[in-house]
Amino acid sequence: MKATTFLSIVLLVSSVIPISSAQNPAPGEPVARVAFTLRNNLGYHRMFRAEGPGMAYGFTMNRNESTPKNWPVGGKLYFSIDGETTEGLIFTVTAADAGKTLLTAPKATTHATGATVTVRFRNNSLIPHKVMLITYKPDEAGNGTQGIMLLPYSSTTQTFPVGTKVYFADSEQVDIVMSGKRIDEDMPFLTVRKESNGKTFNIFR
Repeated sequence: MKATTFLSIVLLVSSVIPISSAQNPAPGEPVARVAFTLRNNLGYHRMFRAEGPGMAYGFTMNRNESTPKNWPVGGKLYFSIDGETTEGLIFTVTAADAGKTLLTAPKATTHATGATVTVRFRNNSLIPHKVMLITYKPDEAGNGTQGIMLLPYSSTTQTFPVGTKVYFADSEQVDIVMSGKRIDEDMPFLTVRKESNGKTFNIFR
């Protein structure tokens, strides 16, 4: 084969098969972003942290709050104590999440199987009390915290998955939780069972 003919074939093939750089994006090339809705389905106020390409910040969400987000693919949502540190990965954003509603507790859908119970806690004293309800649910990282003001002989109704540990925290336990530590090694006020459903428990013994 003549050298000129070989060179012509090489040039022809090069023009038909372009060299793709898709697999090797240049430094600084924009990262694809995904628009979705984030919903806090934990049932309580919580702090989170988002981290990803060009993104790192902490934020809080109220109970049942939904908010639009536009995060890069690969962005991660974590539980956080202070908005700066992470303590448990919740999910990683993918391109397939575009337009979806993503939950802060993806595993909470297991509650729909009927493994939840509703209980009442009663202030069985003659004076008003503000109680601090701390809960540890079996399918969630971290804890739930609610401050509840109860008048004499009034009650609060709560729904939990079976296995939840419930604490009415004293000041020392509140300080421990607020410092980012856990108290679920302490004896709970109640460990929720199927048999607890519909029952009323006096807070003060």
